[in-house]
Amino acid sequence: YQKPVIAALADLPLGQAAEIVSVDCDRRVGRRLMEMGLLPGTRVRVVRVAPLGDPLELRVRHYALSVRRADAARISVRSEGAR
Repeated sequence: YQKPVIAALADLPLGQAAEIVSVDCDRRVGRRLMEMGLLPGTRVRVVRVAPLGDPLELRVRHYALSVRRADAARISVRSEGAR
């Protein structure tokens, strides 16, 4: 049994997949992120990082999505394989 590792989406290494645990942003931003598909239980993978580190390109439900690092820092994820 592996203990679940929960971290911020912004801290996820390039190429790493994880499952979203929670979106802890203010109501307006959180709603926008969830409308774009970043819902708890959704699998997400960091595909690319912009040259200056912001934004992050994610792979969510078979499409690419760019998210600001500040918003990604408010999203908690559980690393794949750590169930």
